[in-house]
Order: sequence, then structure tokens, then C-alpha cells
Amino acid sequence: MRVIGVILLVIVAVIAAVPWIVGGESKTLDDDARRGAPGDFVRLEDGYTFYSLEGPAPAEVVVFVHGLNSPSYIWGDLVQMLRDNGYRTLVYDLYGRGWSDRPWTDYDLDLFDRQLGGLLRSLGLGGKVHLVGLSMGGIISSEFTLRHPDAVASLTMVDPGGFRIAVPGGSHLLTMPIVGDWLIQVIGERVLMAGQAAVVHDKSLVPGLLERFRPQLEFAGYKRAFLSTLRHVPLSDFTARYRELAASPVPIEIFWGRQDEVAPASGADVAATLIPKATIQLIDDAGHLSHYEKPKEVGQALLRFLADVHAPKQTGNAPKQAPSHIGNAPARGSDSGGSETD
Repeated sequence: MRVIGVILLVIVAVIAAVPWIVGGESKTLDDDARRGAPGDFVRLEDGYTFYSLEGPAPAEVVVFVHGLNSPSYIWGDLVQMLRDNGYRTLVYDLYGRGWSDRPWTDYDLDLFDRQLGGLLRSLGLGGKVHLVGLSMGGIISSEFTLRHPDAVASLTMVDPGGFRIAVPGGSHLLTMPIVGDWLIQVIGERVLMAGQAAVVHDKSLVPGLLERFRPQLEFAGYKRAFLSTLRHVPLSDFTARYRELAASPVPIEIFWGRQDEVAPASGADVAATLIPKATIQLIDDAGHLSHYEKPKEVGQALLRFLADVHAPKQTGNAPKQAPSHIGNAPARGSDSGGSETD
């Protein structure tokens, strides 16, 4: 009987270990990997952050904060449109995503607030900036605005999370200790890849999104970061904090795709109640990435909104703390070109 018990324990141990053995995260995000990244890095308190800062230094700065899964490339043509109209743009990868580090910590709003604040300080962006947050990025940008109102000139949210969103059936299993950790290794990649089909209304865009999305899954720590974010960020209900934005002096605009399957556009009614001062625009024939599917429509409306907001010009580009750059090429200059497309 003792032998049978040992055999059963071994079998259980093997079953439990298999997901981590074949989990697919076969690469380490180290210095060698970073040298192939299409941008720059700065070492902050919790690790390296990937970013791209482009446009003339005296211009107003627009900071783009992406969502739960897809990193900074997801902003597509919108970033270039802002630069073409005289703005300086900063895009970056949240910890756990894209080219940024996957630190062993809780992926909560404190972490993401530290990352954004540290990035702005390290790059010498001490004046007020315009924040544009997508999905979970809307939650992060809102939290940052509430904590640092003197650092924010305006807040724009694109298909934001947290407006009493219904969580898909079975998702609660991922938040359970042990069970969730095992499931994310077993089916995590399939679930994450399948989720890309839900973010756009125009399904012809899905193959391109999958091609851009897949590489980050190869680096160790993505699934762990994703799971921790589910457990520590109030993705389905951030309404208490959104309500506080109503008293904030910061101008607010919200874009929402009418065909959003991830954060249904019915949330716009909740947003209008919680934040009466916000300008809300519904985008036809667009899903959860309304800016990605309708960049011209969203971009033109965003430009009009920003034109009505008067932010102090950035007075200089000297960082308070020297960024740590990694790569074969020198750091990009303040007036470098380039585009952010899918």
C-alpha cells in the first residue's frame, strides 16, 4: 500500500508539473533580448520599462497607457496622428507585458502607478501631461489622475474597464489560489489568443493582431503577471473611484465602440452617471479597440478635445534621473520620426 501511495503522489506531482514544463514561456527577457526591441528602456524601481518618446521637446506630451493584454503597439495609427499634429507622444509597456520586465510582485494599481510616475520623472517630463488609457489603461490613468491631479492636463479613456463589466463564466476560477495558477499554465495561451478575436468588430483584423500578440507570450512571466493582474486590479468594478473623478478639475473624454464585446457600450450610461462632466462619444462599427478600428474618427475627435485643453508647454528634456538605455543603437532623440502602427 505504501508503494501505491508513493506512485500516486508521483503521478499527481507530474500532472501538476506538466503545465510549467510545457507552458510555452521558453525565453528570458534579458539584456540580449532587449537589444532586439524597437525602442528604448529605462530602469525604474521595479525593473526595466520599454518606452518610445517621440516628437519635439517643447510640445505638449500625450501619454498612452495600454490595457490588460496587448502592449504598446496596440495604439496603432493614433500615436502617429497625434505627432503629425504637433504633440509629443510617449508609449510604454506595462510591467508584465511586451518588452517590459515581469517582476515578482503583486500586479496592482500601486505597481502601475509607480511605473508611470517613475517613467515621467526619469524622462524629465515634469509638466502636466495628457493621459490616454485603453481598457484597463483607463483604470490606471484614472487612478493616476486621482493620486496626482497636478500632473495631469486631461484624461481620455478608450473603451474603459471597470464600469460594472460582467465577468465571463468560469473566469473566477483563475483568481483561485493553486487552481488558477494551474489553469493559466494549461489553457492560458489558448484563452489569451482566443481573446484577441473578441477585441475587434472587424474580424479581418484578427490575424494581424494575433501575429503581433504572440511573441510576448514566449517570455517567462507573462502568464504570472496576467493572473496577478486579474487578482489585484478591480477590472470589473472601479465605479467608486470613477465617481471621485467627477470632482476632479481634469477634463475627461471617453470613446466607446458600439459593438464592444469586452466592455459593452452600455457602460457608457454608467459612466455618464458617475462622471457627468465627461464627454462621451460612441464609435459606430467598432469593438473594444475603437481607436484601432476607427483611428481617423477617434483621432480627429481627440485632437479637438486636446485643443480645448491648455497644458503648460514642457520646458526641457533633461531627466531628473538619467535613463538606463540598452541596445546597439543610441537612444532616440527628442525630434526623431517613426510611427506606431499595428
